[in-house]
Amino acid sequence: MDKRIRYELLYALAARDGREKALFGTCAPGAREAFARSSPGSAFPEIWFEIPLSGEPRFDFHALTSRKDLDAEKACTPEETGGFPEVFRWFAGQGDAVCQLALSWDLNPGEDPSPAIQLLGSRRDPETMAAFLRACGREEAAAQYMAFDARIPAEWYPCYTGVFPGRPGSAVRVECIPERHLQPVYAKDPELLGRHLAQAGFRDFGDTILPRCAALADTPFLLEFQFDVDGDGCAGPVFSASLRFACPPGKETWPRFDPAGEAGRLMETVAGWGLADDRWRLLGDLSFVRKMILGGESTVLYCFPAFIKLRWRAGEPADAKAYCIAGEVPEGSGQA
Repeated sequence: MDKRIRYELLYALAARDGREKALFGTCAPGAREAFARSSPGSAFPEIWFEIPLSGEPRFDFHALTSRKDLDAEKACTPEETGGFPEVFRWFAGQGDAVCQLALSWDLNPGEDPSPAIQLLGSRRDPETMAAFLRACGREEAAAQYMAFDARIPAEWYPCYTGVFPGRPGSAVRVECIPERHLQPVYAKDPELLGRHLAQAGFRDFGDTILPRCAALADTPFLLEFQFDVDGDGCAGPVFSASLRFACPPGKETWPRFDPAGEAGRLMETVAGWGLADDRWRLLGDLSFVRKMILGGESTVLYCFPAFIKLRWRAGEPADAKAYCIAGEVPEGSGQA
């Protein structure tokens, strides 16, 4: 079954029962084109639907390719790599320090038509991350990243970095996961979190970042921080905190997003902060594993709410988004 057909089936399952109008808006044609331009190799990529939790229904689109699914001996074309075949060729030749390469597309009309490109790593390896940024043609970004990595607490793991290659001079985006033992400490002592953020070069705290991050830390979900790193290697004024609900099938346990459970209580809190309307209640319906048969060929497709992310600009709350991960169930995962 062709990859594009599998994607259409996957999107149709996610958008059915009124969810397209309520969650996805009119972005489907742009996402279809983004999928076609983000799918090198023969394997089906991991898909992320990035859904705002207030405002006009819409989404942005992310496609993640695993290193194991690329052959370093086979050429990648610009048409299937978002215009960055040289970065995919670099990625295909790397070792186990890297996991996935992501292309992220802003589906807003009039936005930069080129995607962001991000590397997800398996361990802290600043030299590999810097080499990735050089492969993107961003030598100055490599220096920014190295300076930032040297600043942050030793207990933070930078799990990915990325840039917008079509935007010269733009910030380097870095996601950091604090070691698990720090999360309950941050919940009880937000001042420690403030000191750690300041160590990363962050300055625009405003009135809500520390108390709200403490509240997020006081949940059973894994806390992560995202920064836009400026030219001096310091965290810039845009800051995000995210919580992970679950991982893809075959990797870890896969709890359902439960609006009546801990996830629902978290979402009620976020709504109380004015960052989400009632559309979050539809996220539970985006948890599925479904076998599809077409023309005698079958596939098993999945989708689930994986993250929620809260963002601040210059210390002021900006928005909240949900990230739903979708794809094809890997063989031998036990989910089929």
